[in-house]
Amino acid sequence: MERIVPGVLVTLFAALVLGAMVWAWRARRRRQSAFGRATDAPAEAARGRELARASVLYVATTAAGDPLNRLTIPGLAFRGRGVLTVLETGLSLVVPGEPETFIARERLRSVGTSTWTIDRVVEPGGLVRIDWTYDSTTGPAEVESYVRATDLGDAGRLIDAAGAIIPNNTPQGGTSS
Repeated sequence: MERIVPGVLVTLFAALVLGAMVWAWRARRRRQSAFGRATDAPAEAARGRELARASVLYVATTAAGDPLNRLTIPGLAFRGRGVLTVLETGLSLVVPGEPETFIARERLRSVGTSTWTIDRVVEPGGLVRIDWTYDSTTGPAEVESYVRATDLGDAGRLIDAAGAIIPNNTPQGGTSS
C-alpha cells in the first residue's frame, strides 16, 4: 500500500502534464487556423528536372522574423528526418508520415543559412533557412523553414540549387532567423 499511493500520484501527475501538452497544442492549432492546409504539389510530370536532393532533419517552420513561433502547417508541424529535393519548379520536402510539402519557385523569397531556431542551436551556418510565402486563408504569410542536412556537405549544394531557381536571389547567411 505504501508504494501504491505514490505510484498513483505520479501517474496522475504524468497524465495531467500530458493532457496539458495536448490542450496547448490544440490551442496553438486553433490560433493558427489560417495555416491549416498543406501546400499543393504538382503532378510528377510537371515538376521539372531534379537539381539537388539530400537527406535532412526537418527542424521547424516559423513566422518570418520570429524564429521562436512554430507554425502548425500540415506536413511541417513536427520535426523529423526527411528528403529535400530542389526541382526546376520548386522545393519538395517529404517527411515520412506527413503530407509532402511543395514550395513553388514563385513562393520562394530567399535561401540561406542560420545558426538557431526554436529548439535547435547548431554551429554557424549549420541550418539551411528557406524563406517563402505561404498562401494562408487570411492572405499571404511570410514564413521560414529550417532544415539541417544530414551530410553537412549537402547544405551548400541545396543552397546553390535553390538559389538558382529563385529569380534575383542572393543566398543570405545569418546567425538567427
